[in-house]
Amino acid sequence: MTLGKKKKFEWVFFQNLVVRQIRQDYLENVTGFAWLILQPLILLAVYAFVFSTIFKARIPEAADIGFVPYLAIAFWPWTAFSEAILRANNSITANGALIGKVAFATEQIPLASVTATFIMHMIGYVAVLIVLQLMGTGIYWLHLAVVIPVILLMWVFACAIALFASAIQVFVRDLAQILPPLMTFWFFTTPILYSPSYLPESIQKLTQWNPMAWFVARLRELLLFGEMNFDFMALVMVLFVAVFAWASIRFFRRFSGHFEDFL
Repeated sequence: MTLGKKKKFEWVFFQNLVVRQIRQDYLENVTGFAWLILQPLILLAVYAFVFSTIFKARIPEAADIGFVPYLAIAFWPWTAFSEAILRANNSITANGALIGKVAFATEQIPLASVTATFIMHMIGYVAVLIVLQLMGTGIYWLHLAVVIPVILLMWVFACAIALFASAIQVFVRDLAQILPPLMTFWFFTTPILYSPSYLPESIQKLTQWNPMAWFVARLRELLLFGEMNFDFMALVMVLFVAVFAWASIRFFRRFSGHFEDFL
């Protein structure tokens, strides 16, 4: 157990961790960087084929846009969000040697993992938007000024979950097997593959309490429809993420002093 003065968050060290994570996961091997682009594209193609060709899925509010752009705008940010959490989940246990040798604020490790994943996937997201534009889908590029804060809020939300998960995983190693199916369940209960209008009214009310449903809806409105629907719910979302992030960092720091005993 580590006692004593609370370790400071060092920005230069954090930047080095992010760069190290990007090199380690994406740049030091060809397959890592290629898979970053190929995996979402393959899944996007599979979902598009199954839902638009086999099931003949149609989105009433996106009839003029098409199913693939409707799916792509939401699917790529979800992939960044999900992968960031899953990668950060075991980041503390994977860096046990570093924690034992260097004195630093250990929350920087999962935060760096989430940040690196978001940076790389957002590069891919911009590439997808360009491809959609070239294929004839109208993208409201001027709304990127509003999209960026929405993505940043999603990043904060992912960081908060990652802090909780990575701290718990030190003590409950089974979380590594529990978390992936939970994220899959969350994916299918978020209106990414379908329109919320297809859901029964009672279920639609429940989706309002799904933070990712809010993010998905805002991104589609901004980039595909050119709309800015930021009502009272937007303020609620910002406050919720802020409180959740505060609670997560408090939780992480509360238990971080015991990490070395379990690593």
